[in-house]
Amino acid sequence: MVKVIGTDLDGTLFYPKKRFSMIPKRNVRFLERFSSDGGRVVLVSSRCDNFPPRIAKHLHIPFDFIGSNGSLMIIDGKVKERNFFSKEELTAIIHDIKTTTPPWIFMLNSKSYPLVLTRSGVRWIVSTIYKFYMWSQFAYKEPAVRSDHIFFSEVEKGEVYKLMLFVGITKKQKLLAKRLAKEIAEKHPNVEVSWLNEVVEITPKGCTKASAVAKYLDYLGISHDNILVVGDGGNDVPMFQMFPKHSYAMKHAHPSVKAKASKTIRYLSDLEEELYPSADKKDR
Repeated sequence: MVKVIGTDLDGTLFYPKKRFSMIPKRNVRFLERFSSDGGRVVLVSSRCDNFPPRIAKHLHIPFDFIGSNGSLMIIDGKVKERNFFSKEELTAIIHDIKTTTPPWIFMLNSKSYPLVLTRSGVRWIVSTIYKFYMWSQFAYKEPAVRSDHIFFSEVEKGEVYKLMLFVGITKKQKLLAKRLAKEIAEKHPNVEVSWLNEVVEITPKGCTKASAVAKYLDYLGISHDNILVVGDGGNDVPMFQMFPKHSYAMKHAHPSVKAKASKTIRYLSDLEEELYPSADKKDR
């Protein structure tokens, strides 16, 4: 029996994108039905803890939140976990990447800032592309700060949840990002690394979406067989592997991601037919 739905945000709960209403109505209706039947919803995201209040304006049900790819956890509105890099480890990783395969942009999220970008080495065309991208996000836009000083101050403070590398937007650069993710994982075994097309995401050791969801279920005393997980990115693959019984990948996901899930769906709301098949058929 599925008691919990763990869903990714971008490309999953937020698919297809609704730049003003944030969440498609069909997804809202489905989660409302699941919640009213006693189910629990946990949002499992690479985003930071500034985002739940914004989601609550559109999703009017109780939900929990796992953010920064498992580096933080919020249950019933209370922070249960915060996991940070050691500043020595993070400094070494940044230095290594800068001297071997520097990305277009370094980004991080921390306890104090949801998104900080470096300015070093950023060409004007890259800056323009990024500004246009952020402008086009509307409801999904993150309050970003571009500052070398703040970026490295956060690293020094030792309260960074996640480091991100924006490698580029061409097909060649996306493949470079995939290779870079593999190289970082091999050189730095004390961190977790995932690849999402043009972005490489790095979190402290043991901080993945899967490990955080497992801890979440243990906090609540819920069997690992009673959760359904759904997502569309490389950082969702560990969830599919840890909870294979009810693992769903979005149809638009990369083939390597879909291959790790038990089933594929087009929309999050398609899970309604999976969870309520007899009731739906009876209604018809």
